[in-house]
Amino acid sequence: MYNKFTLQDFLNDDAFIRWALHNQQDAYWQQVLVDYPHKQEVIRQALQLIQELHRAEDKQTLLVNEERTWQRISEKTINQDPLGRWPKRRYWTTATVVSLVVVLVAGWLWVERSKSTSTYSKLVIKASEKSILIEKVNQNDTPLKISLEDGSVVYLKKNSRFSYPAHFTTKSRETFLSGEAFFQIAPNPKKPFYVYANELVTQVLGTSFDIKAFDNEQQVLVKVRTGRVSVYNQNQIRLVSDESQHLILLPNQQVVFNRQTESLSKQLVEEPIPIHPFIGNEKRYFEDVPVATVLQALEKRYDVRILYNEELLANCIITTTLSDQSLIDQLEVICQTIGATYKEMDAQLVIESSGCP
Repeated sequence: MYNKFTLQDFLNDDAFIRWALHNQQDAYWQQVLVDYPHKQEVIRQALQLIQELHRAEDKQTLLVNEERTWQRISEKTINQDPLGRWPKRRYWTTATVVSLVVVLVAGWLWVERSKSTSTYSKLVIKASEKSILIEKVNQNDTPLKISLEDGSVVYLKKNSRFSYPAHFTTKSRETFLSGEAFFQIAPNPKKPFYVYANELVTQVLGTSFDIKAFDNEQQVLVKVRTGRVSVYNQNQIRLVSDESQHLILLPNQQVVFNRQTESLSKQLVEEPIPIHPFIGNEKRYFEDVPVATVLQALEKRYDVRILYNEELLANCIITTTLSDQSLIDQLEVICQTIGATYKEMDAQLVIESSGCP
């Protein structure tokens, strides 16, 4: 894995940085030193640079001594042969040196500042005190499939990070996400599954859902595809359940956390999908039936609550066919037919009508 790692690759590796600054997973990195002896010098230089830049940031200064920095990070590496990926020093101008130093320092300080405000990073550091975590990072367009020991599967999307223990505890399954992923969780009523996605905690027993929780976006989003989840906001960096303000989400529902107002709101997803597909000769065509009969069929198919006044709609008779169109499109056709309107409230659809003659 580390055969082709350059100095910059180690500087960009979060697990390596945590080792350099907090000595996390020390046994693992000591073994890396043994397994890749030809990388020991590059690793030493990366460690030194990370630690010195961290100390410099603690002093709140961006001043860089060009000659010291050059000697520190370039003395060995730039004199390597062409396979070392760095040209010899005689090809480097003062401007090039300064540019390299500024880029490295600015990049590192940006990473450190991001980490200081990243709930994900703080949670991972805290969780690492109890057990060694595995971190997966996906920079590709194709989702990265991650299989967990309990049979659960996570599809990690582009520019996302996911951390999890190699072995879950006997009481719970705790994982950590920054970015976006789709989860298919293996059922285990005795062992709840938790996803700490920055400010939001999602607790499930067995279901499938999406989470979108990038560090730099205004909102955190959880969408449920099947099953049932509990979502709540954690005001502090801690790995304990605090469900006093939790929201229960059902299929085709989502919760949005606004980072500015620190508020949670439950909504329908933009495009509800059928949860119970048509089977065999299940009835799709309805002729001259009360509209309530069709609405009940839609409720069952999408697992979405549709509220209406049964007395007002008692005389509304329609003929229609349930299709593979979206729930919203079908509901609009029904409302137009009976002269009604609808609105969404708390992840439910409310039909408003003055009745039918």
